[in-house]
Amino acid sequence: MQNQLQPRPIGLIFSALLVALEGIFVGALAARLGLALLSGDTRSLVTSIALFALVAAAAIWIIFVALNLFRGKRWARSAGVFWQLVQLAVASGSFSGQFGSQAIGWALILPSVLVLALLLSKKVVAATMGHIDNRED
Repeated sequence: MQNQLQPRPIGLIFSALLVALEGIFVGALAARLGLALLSGDTRSLVTSIALFALVAAAAIWIIFVALNLFRGKRWARSAGVFWQLVQLAVASGSFSGQFGSQAIGWALILPSVLVLALLLSKKVVAATMGHIDNRED
């Protein structure tokens, strides 16, 4: 159990903030997909509904992970690492293909690498593992 008086490491706060910003951005993408769905700007209604539901669920999940990462939950660190790996996979595909964009690729890679480094730092791992010395001296 984490002592409430012990300050959170700055790496934990910053990584939770970055993951929350990623979740907000994915939420904005979901809103954009929802507006396209409502305005009829889609080629396939069923596919658009499925994509909207998937992106909206991802946004909710990412924000939930960020909140629990800020609280120092152990599972949130691994969920945050997983999300960064997903972003890196998407970023690698952004460099090629018909709709390839280096700007999008780098915009995904840079924060993902930063968040991965923060989530795997010793202080963040210790804070999320609950390694706090509760002995009274």
